[in-house]
Amino acid sequence: MFEGLSFFQMLQKGGWTMVALAGFSILSIAVMLERAWTFHKAEKGIMEFLINLKKHLKTSDLDGAIALCETVGTPLGSTIRAGLLRKTDGREAMHDAMELVARQEMLMLEKNLGILGTTGNVAPFIGLFGTVLGIIQAFRDLSLASGGGPAVVANGIAEALVATAGGLFVAVPAVIAFNYFTRRLSRMMTELETRASEAVDLAHRGGVKA
Repeated sequence: MFEGLSFFQMLQKGGWTMVALAGFSILSIAVMLERAWTFHKAEKGIMEFLINLKKHLKTSDLDGAIALCETVGTPLGSTIRAGLLRKTDGREAMHDAMELVARQEMLMLEKNLGILGTTGNVAPFIGLFGTVLGIIQAFRDLSLASGGGPAVVANGIAEALVATAGGLFVAVPAVIAFNYFTRRLSRMMTELETRASEAVDLAHRGGVKA
C-alpha cells in the first residue's frame, strides 16, 4: 500500500495529527539538547574544583574558597559558597543556607523536563485520535462505495494507523529522555548533598576563619 512512498510522504498519510506530533517532536528534541548541555555544564570540572577547594579550606583560606566557588559557576559551587558565607554562624546555619541554594539549583536543572513528560504521555493519544478519525473516514468511504468490499477501506485504515505509529515514534524517545534526566538529576542531588556536607566538615576541621 505504501510502495514507492518516501518516509515523509508516508507521514503525510497520517493526516493533520502528524502536524501536531511533528511540533511535539521538535519541541522535545530541543529540550533534550538544551538539558543535555545544561547538565554537562553543571557537572563540568567537579573533581578539579573539589581538589582546589580542599586546598583552600585546609589552609584556612576562606576568601579563596569563596572566590573559587564563584568562579566555577556550577550548582555545587553556588551551594558550597552559600554555606561558606555563613561559616561564622555555625554548622546548622551553613547547612540551612546550602539546602536553600541547592533546592533552587535543582529547580533550575528540572526546568523544561515537564515538557518531555507531557510529550511522552500525550503523543500516543494524539496518534490514536488521528487513527480513530482515519478509521471513521475509511468506513464512511465504504458506505459511499457500493460493492467496493474491504479493499475500499484497507488503504484508508493503513493510512490511519500511521498516526498511531507517529505518536509512539514521538513518545518513546521523550519518555526515555525524561527518565534519563530524572535519574541523572537524582544522582546530582545526592552528590551535591554529600560534597556540601564534606565541605562543611572540612571548613570546621581546617580551622577556617572568617
